[in-house]
Amino acid sequence: MRLEKFSEFARILDPRKKFSEVSQEIEVRVDPLTGGVSRVNLARGLRPKQEIKVEAPIQPDCPFCPQNIDRETPKFPEDFVREGRIKRGRATIFPNLYPLADLHGVCVFTDAHKLELDKFSKEELMDGFKASVDFFRMGAEMGAIFHFLGWNHLPNAGASILHPHFQLIASKMGLRAERELFEACERYWRRNERSYWSDLEEERYSERYVGENDGIMWVAPWAPLGAYEVLGFSTQGVSSLTEFGEKGIEAFSEGIVRILRGLWNLGVRAVNMAVYSFPDRREWFSLHARIMARPSGSTTDRAFLEIYGSEVGLTAPPEAYAKILRSYFKV
Repeated sequence: MRLEKFSEFARILDPRKKFSEVSQEIEVRVDPLTGGVSRVNLARGLRPKQEIKVEAPIQPDCPFCPQNIDRETPKFPEDFVREGRIKRGRATIFPNLYPLADLHGVCVFTDAHKLELDKFSKEELMDGFKASVDFFRMGAEMGAIFHFLGWNHLPNAGASILHPHFQLIASKMGLRAERELFEACERYWRRNERSYWSDLEEERYSERYVGENDGIMWVAPWAPLGAYEVLGFSTQGVSSLTEFGEKGIEAFSEGIVRILRGLWNLGVRAVNMAVYSFPDRREWFSLHARIMARPSGSTTDRAFLEIYGSEVGLTAPPEAYAKILRSYFKV
């Protein structure tokens, strides 16, 4: 049996160490039977966890609120981002303090420490996506051509910090779900001599059709991956966030805001979202987003990485807890 593992190293300028450079190791393990992937970063066990309290526009102790963000969040090394952080309008991107990949960014896209899904604006999301495009373009220059954007909204969707933020992973290999998705799209195209995404436009005439605006179509998928899931995709053959101009980002953001408001009225309070983006344009792939509702009233260890990336983020390697459990089998 082949037990395969390798390491990625994320370099950040750590605010807890006066912004000196540190490197965190992410151990990537591959299941010998299924190919499933687990990512282990021991430091993630130290993440602070915020609890839902009465909403306020700004929380004094939140590291992502505007009065704290420059002081309490890390910076990228200068050879990746000269200024340390990427800023676009209200959006700021900095490296994840507890990363799960070598290029793992956090995008805070609103100043408000808000909780309600129906309060997000198109303009806030646009700033977030524009900043994310800058991050992904920098990653692409380093050969990281798989671009994955995830969003955990509230603890019951896997968020440890309540303040709204995207998580960005740029990689050379892609998350397992990305690789499987791209391969499936290519197989469909070769088998049918047309794109899956062009065929999906036939849903415009089904009961699952939701709406569209300026080249982005939204549907309830035939086989949802979770509760109230909605799928939005480019009908113009755009494969990457980096291909979007101002109009494309605006249409994408507007659609997401409309979906969030609709989910709120359905009683949904927490969501996971993923955007699958691939800058190497292919006939068989279109950029798309998936958004699903998460149950209320509980925390979870299943977040965007597990649900939409088909990989698992862990804080302890199996050898560590096996040692403890082994003692219970000793006579």
